[in-house]
Amino acid sequence: MRSLRTILSIVLVLAGLAQAQAPQHGTSTSAAKSVKATSKANTHFYGGVDLGSKGTKGELYSFVTEEDGRTPVGVFSKTINTSLVSSMKDGQFTKAGIDDAASAVQQVVDAMKAESEKRKIHVDTYYVVGSSGVAKATNKNDLAVAVNASTGIDMSWVDAAHEGYFGLISSVPSTRRQTSMYLDIGSGNTKLGCIIGPADLKNYKSAEIPYGSVSGRNGALKRNPNDLNAGIDSVMSDISRTYEAQSRDVPCLRNRDRIYWTGGAAWATASYAHPEGALNGFVTITKHDLDTFIASLKDGSWTQKKHVFVFPKDMPIEKQTAVRARAASDWSGDHGVLNIFVREDLLSGVSIMRAVLNSSNPSASLHFVRNGNFLYGYALNQLNGDAAE
Repeated sequence: MRSLRTILSIVLVLAGLAQAQAPQHGTSTSAAKSVKATSKANTHFYGGVDLGSKGTKGELYSFVTEEDGRTPVGVFSKTINTSLVSSMKDGQFTKAGIDDAASAVQQVVDAMKAESEKRKIHVDTYYVVGSSGVAKATNKNDLAVAVNASTGIDMSWVDAAHEGYFGLISSVPSTRRQTSMYLDIGSGNTKLGCIIGPADLKNYKSAEIPYGSVSGRNGALKRNPNDLNAGIDSVMSDISRTYEAQSRDVPCLRNRDRIYWTGGAAWATASYAHPEGALNGFVTITKHDLDTFIASLKDGSWTQKKHVFVFPKDMPIEKQTAVRARAASDWSGDHGVLNIFVREDLLSGVSIMRAVLNSSNPSASLHFVRNGNFLYGYALNQLNGDAAE
């Protein structure tokens, strides 16, 4: 149901209904028609800001009720990359980095407010959450003060466990939670988790890998500045040992037969390996897909990828056209993979996924989640109104 709704929403958008700015990581944007329809049911809208290690992302969205629970329907998205973490010194944000991030938050909040006015929808609340990678800075309160001064919004923070839990409940269908684990590879770290019993934080079993796409790349270059591939292999060996040690006492991190994967590296992998799934809410990724993408990143041939589409015979031409358009946008558009990521970061992120898969359950099926985001889970868990699950 969630996948079908995503497909229908995107097809309508690409068919010419009013569309907001194309969001990063391939997140689907719902059409104006969908917004108007849900507004009649007194839908609640939220403006969430993910203040992350690499960038600041604003999401204007609502929730709809489906068989598997509450599902986010995006209305608008805007992302601004910042120097907040890359400019850190001795575990602290610099003034320039704080100013950059606070300005980015103000810009995305202003953009969401302008979009809500244009669409004539009422937003219940705007909120800003600092990701677990950002929350580790020793002067994070200075950042919170700057964000409040620029927007009037008090920041909240999540640690890796909460970020993983919120991501899981927004990404894994409720009917799959007892047989699945969740993995999010961010810029600064990687969050993993699984739920044993009812969906509640106390039932969430988590692990954290202190490497993400960017920090993994940085670590690899420190170890071997003259050979990135060798440096990546060295970091991955450490990640495998760390994950194996953490998961010994948490069997669900080892034995689940499905893995739901979010983050930029996941989106890039799905875009590279399965362009035919550009309109799907979930995309299955095989071990062969991971190995092929890693090999092309290592030898530098990944930018030469030519998409090949194999469509079912009964797929309408209009749907095929929509898939091709979204796949091209996701890969080489203004907000596409080629214009967002560098090789080193993708090699790090995809290699982390491969290391975890090898160390957990190599036979597990892997699924990219297009609309997974801890911001949605945060709202489901923290905010009142129709967001309560």
